[in-house]
Amino acid sequence: MAKQFNIAICGSARVGKSTLVNALCGKEVAKTSSSLCSATDEMKKYVLNRSCQSVNEAASSIEYSITVWDTPGIESWTIDNVQKHFTKIMLESTPLCMIYCASPGSFARLDQLQWLVETCIKSNIFCALVCTNKYSGGNQQRTQVLNDFHSLLTHYHTMTRDEANIKYYGNVALCTSVNSIIYEDIDIGVRKGVEGINELIFGIITSLKDDKLVAWCYTIAENQLFWSTMRDKVVELFNISRPILEELLQKHGKDIARYLIPLIMKAAFKK
Repeated sequence: MAKQFNIAICGSARVGKSTLVNALCGKEVAKTSSSLCSATDEMKKYVLNRSCQSVNEAASSIEYSITVWDTPGIESWTIDNVQKHFTKIMLESTPLCMIYCASPGSFARLDQLQWLVETCIKSNIFCALVCTNKYSGGNQQRTQVLNDFHSLLTHYHTMTRDEANIKYYGNVALCTSVNSIIYEDIDIGVRKGVEGINELIFGIITSLKDDKLVAWCYTIAENQLFWSTMRDKVVELFNISRPILEELLQKHGKDIARYLIPLIMKAAFKK
């Protein structure tokens, strides 16, 4: 039987949740829309089935089934609506990681978001609070979103480090800002490229352990840009032998994830 894991993407409507799903996976798995109408009006799931060689090379392969849940945006932030909305998400997905999205200028009730974060932390669900579409509302609004995230998370854990535009709160949560697709405003001559996705992926990698870590790695296994760009950091984090990896790639091809993930598994489950 496959080991089953879930990842939930949630937040207000029209903040780029589906776009973030695609950016994380490195391919188009979720339907997106550039209009003011939300592209996701019901819970949608995208199943990724992976097979890998066991850490014990003599044993059979291990099957992983990861479901990414793309959830409808919150339109009403009343207590009853929010708790009903998130309770449904948690009951249906029981995720290893909850990624909450808010864009500059989007509305959220911090007391209700606090309830969500507290529920996740008590349930051992890692929380990633992400300011999406970081350039869409200007620096002041982006800073306000990140300050709100920081203020909320410090209720549960002190900030332990601040690296690569990511604030970490032990191994329970992080917050950051990303630009999932190119942002362009022709009227004022502004064009910003994709930013923060690789760092977010890596930040979650550093925060998870054991099977949850492996499941996350398989979630982003087809994101070739991440693996090629962040390879050295991943190799350093898990103390993977560079000569061994280079030999594997030279002999068998350039699919970095295919060879890195089993090495990460060995490091993750090493006694």
